[in-house]
Amino acid sequence: MKVLVISNFFPPHVIGGAEIIAHHQAKALADRGHDVRVLAGDNSHGLPGYPIQTEVFDGLPITRVSLTQRDFAPTGNNVCHPGVERIFLNLIADWQPDVIHAHHMAGLSLGILQLAREHGIRIALTLHDHWGFCMNSTRITTQNTLCQDSTQCHTCHEHIHDDDVQLPQRMRQDYLRWQLDAVDYFISPSRYLADQYILNGIPAERMHVIANGIELERFINTAPPAPGERLRILFTGYMGGHKGVPALLDAVALLPQEKVHLDMVGDGHMLASYIAIMKKNAPNVSVKFWGRLPNARIAERFAEAHVFVLPSVCPENQPVTITEAMACGLPVVASRIGGISELVDEGHTGWLAEPGDAADLAERLGYYIANPDQIAAHGKASRERIQAFAFGLQIERIEALLSSPATERSKSLRLIACHGAALDATFSTVLEEVAPVPANRPQPITQPCFIPVNWIKPEAAALLWVSGAVTGDPDTALQHIAEYRELEKPVVLDERNIFVARHTENALQVRGKNQTALGLKVLTNLPKASIV
Repeated sequence: MKVLVISNFFPPHVIGGAEIIAHHQAKALADRGHDVRVLAGDNSHGLPGYPIQTEVFDGLPITRVSLTQRDFAPTGNNVCHPGVERIFLNLIADWQPDVIHAHHMAGLSLGILQLAREHGIRIALTLHDHWGFCMNSTRITTQNTLCQDSTQCHTCHEHIHDDDVQLPQRMRQDYLRWQLDAVDYFISPSRYLADQYILNGIPAERMHVIANGIELERFINTAPPAPGERLRILFTGYMGGHKGVPALLDAVALLPQEKVHLDMVGDGHMLASYIAIMKKNAPNVSVKFWGRLPNARIAERFAEAHVFVLPSVCPENQPVTITEAMACGLPVVASRIGGISELVDEGHTGWLAEPGDAADLAERLGYYIANPDQIAAHGKASRERIQAFAFGLQIERIEALLSSPATERSKSLRLIACHGAALDATFSTVLEEVAPVPANRPQPITQPCFIPVNWIKPEAAALLWVSGAVTGDPDTALQHIAEYRELEKPVVLDERNIFVARHTENALQVRGKNQTALGLKVLTNLPKASIV
C-alpha cells in the first residue's frame, strides 16, 4: 500500500506531540512493508514562494515545503495555499499513492483534501487538537476563558484577512466544512475530541477513536525512585498560560517548600516571567527550569521524578507527555479536562484537579508528600494501565483503517464562490435566508458554503457572487465573471458596481441585502440541471 503522510511539521525541525505521532506512525507503517512518503511544511528557513527540499529522514522520503509566518497567521489565510496544492499534485502524479494519512494541516493547504478525493485517493485524518472548528485550536477564547459555544467564533475573530481583503470568518469555516467533507475516516485519539468534532458537524459514522500508541520498550525506567526528603515533581510542556503553569507555580508555593523539588522542562514566551514568579513567591522551593531539552535528556528527568504533573486549563486531546510518564511508571496529577480524564484513573494511577485551581492542585500533589508509599503503588498501576496503549496494537488498527474502502457520498455540497467582502449587514441577512444553521454544527447537505473566490476553482462552484464593492479593481471582477459565464455558471452582482454591471451580460443584478439574499436563495435551491 502506498501511503502519503501529510503534516504541517515533521521531525527533526519541530518535535511536538503531533509531530512525534506522525513520525512514529509513518515509520511503523514503512517497517510493515508499506511504501510511505511524507509531505511536510518547514518554517525553519521562512522562504516565500513555497520552495521545496527533498531528503530522507529515518528512512522516510520527505518533501519539505518552505512556509512563512504569514502562512500560519491565525487571523489570516492559513488554510488555502494554491502553491502547496501544485506541489501536492506533482507529487501524486509521479507516485500515485493509494491513501493519504493527514495530521495537522494548518499552514499547509486544506485544498489538498478535495484534490485527493478528485483523484480517487482515500483520505484518513488524525485529529490532534481543535483546529478543525476553533481558530485558536485550544478552545480558549481571546478573553482567556474556555469556549462553551463554538457557534460564536465571531466573538473571538469576526474577520480574517486574505492579502488585503477582509473576509467574514464564516467563509473560513465554510471552507473547512467543504474540505473536511472529502475525508473518508477521521481518527481521534480520545473519545472527548471525537465527540467535540461530531458536535461541530463531522459525521459520527466516519469517526474512529484510536488512542495514540506508545512504544513501551523505549522506556527503560519503569518505576519512580524511592521517596526522599523532597517530592520530585516534573512538568514538561510549553511555558504558556494554556498549559496551566501559573496554577502549578501557585500550587507549589502552597506546599511545604522544604519538601518539594520542581523540574520545569520546556520553552515558551512566558518562561522568564515564570522564573521571576517562583523566586518571589516560593524562594525556598528547590526548582530547576531546564528550557527545551532533547528527548534523551527528557528521559533523564522522567527517571528522577516521583510524580508527573500536567495542569492544563485548555482541553487536551491525549497528551503524549502523560502517556510517556505512565510508561515510566509515574503517578500523574493532571487537570480534569478534555481527554485527560480518559488516561488518569483517579485514586489508582494518580489524581485529577479542577483546571486553574491552585489549591486543589496543591492538595493532589500534597497527597504524595503525606503518603510517600503511594508513589510506587500509583506508579505501578500507571505502568499497568498504559499497556493497553501499546504502539503495535494501535498501528494494527490504523493499518486496517487505511486499507478500508472509500466512504460514499450521496450528494456533494453546493458551493458559492464569493469575490470581495460583503458588508456585514448584507452577509448576515444572506446567512439568515440561505444558510440559517450556524457554522460548527451539523448542517443539511442543501445548505451552501460561501467560499472566497481565490480558494475555489470555477468548476467546483455552483455560482459566483460578486459580494462586495469592486470599484478599486473592476478588471479582476470582470475576469472572474467571464470565467464563470464561460462555464454557464450563474453570477449574482450588486448593481451598484456600475462599471462592472455595464460590462456584464446575463448576471442577476441585485440591490441591497434583501434582494441579494433572495437572489442567492433562489439560485442555490435550483436543481443543478437548471442552473445556467
